[in-house]
Amino acid sequence: MNRIDRFLAREFILFALLGLVTVVVIYDLINLIERMGYFLRHKSAAVEILLYYVYDLPATIELLLPVGFALGVFIVIGRLIRSNELVPLLACGVNLYRLFAVFIAVSAAVAALAFLQSELVAPRTKTRFVEYKTETIEKRKAKRKQIKNRIFYISESGRVYYIRQLRLPDSLALDWVIWELGPKRKIERSIRIRSARYSSSQGWKGEQVEIHDFSGRQTIFTSYPSRIMSEVTETPAELGVRTKGTDEMGVGELRDYIQRMRAAGSNVAVELVEYHFRFSSPLIIVIVTVISLAAATMLRRGNITLGLGLGLLVSFLYWGALQASRAFGYAGALPPWLAAWLPNILFSGLSGVLLAKVKR
Repeated sequence: MNRIDRFLAREFILFALLGLVTVVVIYDLINLIERMGYFLRHKSAAVEILLYYVYDLPATIELLLPVGFALGVFIVIGRLIRSNELVPLLACGVNLYRLFAVFIAVSAAVAALAFLQSELVAPRTKTRFVEYKTETIEKRKAKRKQIKNRIFYISESGRVYYIRQLRLPDSLALDWVIWELGPKRKIERSIRIRSARYSSSQGWKGEQVEIHDFSGRQTIFTSYPSRIMSEVTETPAELGVRTKGTDEMGVGELRDYIQRMRAAGSNVAVELVEYHFRFSSPLIIVIVTVISLAAATMLRRGNITLGLGLGLLVSFLYWGALQASRAFGYAGALPPWLAAWLPNILFSGLSGVLLAKVKR
């Protein structure tokens, strides 16, 4: 990397960070105004509100990172044009695409870091954010978590559990229903348990157990005063864990969850869209950077103000296309992989057209 490359990379990173900080502050201020009634209703202190946005910061940065990079491109290219530094570089034989490569390389490196962040950091911070919101902001104390009501759980074998009440201190489950599904996602057997208690030595022991077997031509009914529930391998602690949202799962965890949901016969369109989006979303940074580079060099006299407006416009058009494509994927109107990748495909085509129009 020569001196020009280092200069451009340093300037791009600096102004991209500046743009990112600016849009994050604006975004959080608008969000704070919108949620002020929520905080007042729960009588949240100023420090609690501040920590609320600190815990939500990784998700906000992930959302607005492409906007920051678009602004960074327009500022740097605009400064080069206004200070008459770009023309001498081109006159010396420096290819404009060679300069673009510096910006693209930086954005690609950040995209790789963004993927690692979404896999290693974001799930943990999102879980901590949800816990902080529940326990500190909404004042729902942790001790209430010792009794869980209306639990739905999908086991690794594909069985679906419904437990009306789970008492963790007593390892006791009340009004438990288990559905076992066949290959065609139809219920082959249902087990109703009035109460079940767990012990480490024998597992779950159910009282007043009723079993309906629908696998044959006729329904077979069997009842037991008490029965060891060998079908259930989960402990009370595993059953009592709050079901995570997709944004709280890593790629591997999300893939396993999708497989369990499929085995239980559930519609996994939403989860599949989010799974494919994990791989497509980091590339948004690179594509927005390329579009901004092409657009910035077309501006006359390096109009930075107009460039900033265009940067915001491109970013939010991209965001709008992404949300629309997501909605179609959730509804099943588009295949999940296409719903996640379609905005990237469309805007990659746009970036190619704009690059072809750039005068080198």
